[in-house]
Amino acid sequence: MLGAVALAGCASPQLKETVDRIDVMQQELETPPPEPPADGKALGPDALLTNANARGKDFLRARMSRARAVLDLDDVKSDRYPRISTEARRISTYNGDDGEMTAVSNIVLGVNWDVSRALLRLDRSKVKVAGELIPVQYQIAQRTATDNLVDTYNEYTALDFKRQEVALKQDGLKCSANDMEVEVALGNSSPSELDALREQIAAAKREAMAVSRSVASKRDELLGLAGLAEGGYAVSPGVSVLSALGHYPPVSTDDADVCFASSGRKKLEELLVQEASAQLDLARQSRFTRLTTSIPSFMTQTGGFNLQFLVSYVLPVIDQGDALRLTQQARLTLLETILTARDNRRSFMSDFDSLNLEIAEAESELAAASSALAKAETTLGNADEIERCAADIDLSKAREAVAKAEYKIDTLKGRLRLLCAPLSEKKVDMPEGLHDDAPAASPATVANAG
Repeated sequence: MLGAVALAGCASPQLKETVDRIDVMQQELETPPPEPPADGKALGPDALLTNANARGKDFLRARMSRARAVLDLDDVKSDRYPRISTEARRISTYNGDDGEMTAVSNIVLGVNWDVSRALLRLDRSKVKVAGELIPVQYQIAQRTATDNLVDTYNEYTALDFKRQEVALKQDGLKCSANDMEVEVALGNSSPSELDALREQIAAAKREAMAVSRSVASKRDELLGLAGLAEGGYAVSPGVSVLSALGHYPPVSTDDADVCFASSGRKKLEELLVQEASAQLDLARQSRFTRLTTSIPSFMTQTGGFNLQFLVSYVLPVIDQGDALRLTQQARLTLLETILTARDNRRSFMSDFDSLNLEIAEAESELAAASSALAKAETTLGNADEIERCAADIDLSKAREAVAKAEYKIDTLKGRLRLLCAPLSEKKVDMPEGLHDDAPAASPATVANAG
């Protein structure tokens, strides 16, 4: 028998919207990254995050996961509606008596509809929670991608601070070498001491070259997260990330419970528990009974129209093991979800307290660095010609320590914003048709249609 099946109907609104989103993602992947600024201007956190939102790989993966979730949900909901199929059949029969072959060809038109799914909707609660989960999980994934970008930028900045530190060390050794040359000429130091100091300068130079290579490598990694090509783009290190995270509200409380209650992670855990509970309710409903209904309807060229209404009601008296196992598995899933939610809450509290502790430590570092900077400025003002070289180096080190502490404070505050940020009230990531009380398509819709 040769068969061909054609599904007819219209795609649901959220399915069409998801197709458009996938088209946009494909176009973004196929479009080459923008050219580096003609003026050679370095990119900061704002520009990096803007590019990452549009074409960064972690952000694209979040959008792909959202699209896949919408497709899966639409597939579940579309099972409630009928399927129209056509089959072209050719049946050949071999007659053993006279060796002849007879063939009959016809076309069959069929409508299959599982009425129990359409009318009973036992999975209504599970579908509703799944629809609410999609925008929540998407926003959480976006924040995770943002956090990864901030972490990589922080690592890049840390390497740049290391490069400056090594350069200052090298300058300090050069100052000492200049002073020692005078001492050797005066006979107060030996040439071997000067040679050892020069070897230190050479080692510091090699270290500076290694750090510079690490900075370039980390820059390329950062550009990759931002969806930009390696090389050609300059990235400005040490810029505060708070301006790039300006759309997240500042944290105005030191109470971890208040922060957690308003955060997206709280909402995510609530929905995951609700989903597990809905799955348990669905399993319990099918524990003792199983109702299956369908309306297979066929029309052939030779047999006319054939309408059948089939109802199957099963009472598993002999073996209730399948249904009982299904229920117990759903119970275990619910218990595991509750435990995971509690662990996540504890982890959140630990992260919140750790970030606040690090901010307090960084503020102490800033106070000490500011004090050292004031002292270095005074020392330089009072230094004579011989002491001026070393005093200049000390002042540069003090300024670097202040900049490093200020940057660290802003970065930690940015991570705290991401941790505590509430979910957006906008439903732009939630297509209208995803709510369970809205139809996946019109009643005549056939799923998986073009």
